[in-house]
Amino acid sequence: MKSTKLILAGCLIFMLPIVSFSQKFWEISASPGLMNYYGDLTPPLFTVKEVNFGGQLSVRRYFDREHAIRVNILHGKLAGDDHNFDRNYLRGNSFEGRLTEFAVMGEIDFKGRKRFSTRHGYEKMASLYLFAGGSVAYFDPTVHYGNPDSKDKDIDYIKWHIGMPIGGGVKIDVNEKLVIGLELSYRFTISDFLDGTQASGNTYKNDSYTFGGVSVGYRLFDKMKVAEESTQK
Repeated sequence: MKSTKLILAGCLIFMLPIVSFSQKFWEISASPGLMNYYGDLTPPLFTVKEVNFGGQLSVRRYFDREHAIRVNILHGKLAGDDHNFDRNYLRGNSFEGRLTEFAVMGEIDFKGRKRFSTRHGYEKMASLYLFAGGSVAYFDPTVHYGNPDSKDKDIDYIKWHIGMPIGGGVKIDVNEKLVIGLELSYRFTISDFLDGTQASGNTYKNDSYTFGGVSVGYRLFDKMKVAEESTQK
């Protein structure tokens, strides 16, 4: 319940400020990158032993020069293996599978107003941005249990997972419409079912995963219209 409240609070914080602004422009982007899993089969700190490939597609609707609603689809592989770490080596559990996530988030571009200035028009630059929101992911992994009599096998694991993506990145303008960037995000979930291990793991800590990648984006707007709207603000 506490995790659910945090997710809802994060969505509201990032999305409420943008609902009253006027329409501005769209931005679409694609991001190949890497995914990492954190849960009962990994140590609590960052590890590179469970890194796998993933990718995402994003569509942003900017309501002014700084704030946007972002729709995101993420797909990639998650995996974990007790044999990669000393602490649970004898348990011998492992899993792997393909995850697909759909998310809706609020995003803030901290230099959006300067990029499309009311005085000087468009200015090429790099800018930092942050985002947060809510997500739902489908994940049906193949799980191997080192102990044939493991209590984990008797649990009916869910395949749909509710979560809260949070993260940020940097955007670098190539020109007024084309943009490249780097992004890193953390996906909190409200379940301990991603890895197929619960009874023999930490039942008080939910599973999570990360995504980091490079992005190529394209802004969709009419240059003359954007210039006119900028002079009116």
